[in-house]
Amino acid sequence: MKTALIGLGPQGRRILSALAAIEGIDLVAVVDRRTDALGAAEIPVSTLRLREPTELWDSGALDLVCVATNGPSHAELALQALEAGVGRIMIEKPMACSLAECDRMLQAAARLGARLAVNQSRRHAPVYAWLRDRIRSGQWGQVRCMWIQRPGIGLGGLAVHSFDLVRFLTDREVTSVAAWVDPPRGRNPRGDEFVDPGGLVVLEITGGARAVVAQIEDGAGPMSVEIDLTAARVRVDERSGQIDVLERDLSVKPAPNRPASFAPAALPPRLSARTDLGGMLQGLIRELIGAGVMECDGHHGRAAMEVLVAAHLSHRRGNVPVCLPLIDAESAALWMPVT
Repeated sequence: MKTALIGLGPQGRRILSALAAIEGIDLVAVVDRRTDALGAAEIPVSTLRLREPTELWDSGALDLVCVATNGPSHAELALQALEAGVGRIMIEKPMACSLAECDRMLQAAARLGARLAVNQSRRHAPVYAWLRDRIRSGQWGQVRCMWIQRPGIGLGGLAVHSFDLVRFLTDREVTSVAAWVDPPRGRNPRGDEFVDPGGLVVLEITGGARAVVAQIEDGAGPMSVEIDLTAARVRVDERSGQIDVLERDLSVKPAPNRPASFAPAALPPRLSARTDLGGMLQGLIRELIGAGVMECDGHHGRAAMEVLVAAHLSHRRGNVPVCLPLIDAESAALWMPVT
């Protein structure tokens, strides 16, 4: 499968390693404007090293293009690849910088019969796949609330992973969003043209559940996920790899001096919450180059972007809840220079 990679920053280098681990991938070209990036030792000797994406479309037919640039260029590069006849395209998150851009990408992919994936790759983390299956089985009852905390920049760069994880684990849609967007804590490391602060986002989900996402730009510590269900409590710590599941005995009715009864659940051997970014990327790419249903398709990327847009709208409107789906032209056109 003739493949090209656009962008050789830290995430691009991870994608480069993931591509190298997949049989049948022929990396024919990489694109980056930085000479030092194009000189990376891990790039195969036979691979073309190009400075501009426009050179890529003249280099011959491609089967797969991976886009690992910053957010504002995602839509343009994806649309160029689609019009050049590329049948499979992977876009880094966030999918784009507006819902209108996401819609143009999805419409073009549908029109041209292409497969479009967005790197919401925690859908390929074994711990979250296992949790999703247990939650969907109903053995832990109904989801009541989720809490997700992680440090770093920003709502567009990182919290979109959390927004998608809520939808993935609960198998439910977000119905409204209320948010408090922080002022930027300092210069964006990707450049002054990017603005992507953290914040606190509260999601209402179908079925009466809620999720709280705290993206703390100057915070510390690993990403953690807590899930409160009617018959279980779950806690995931990605840094330590620890997973704690307490199952509730619903036959014990709480009363004064008689608390609810919880007991630790048995976990699968060797299941860890520690994130394997390379393994998750490989899972995403393998499903993209296959023919089956994709866990990380563009519609999920757009759904995460819709929550991001609603969060900024809520903040601008005085932190009032914003109902989803967003169907007005003003919301679709809102453009944010997120990374």
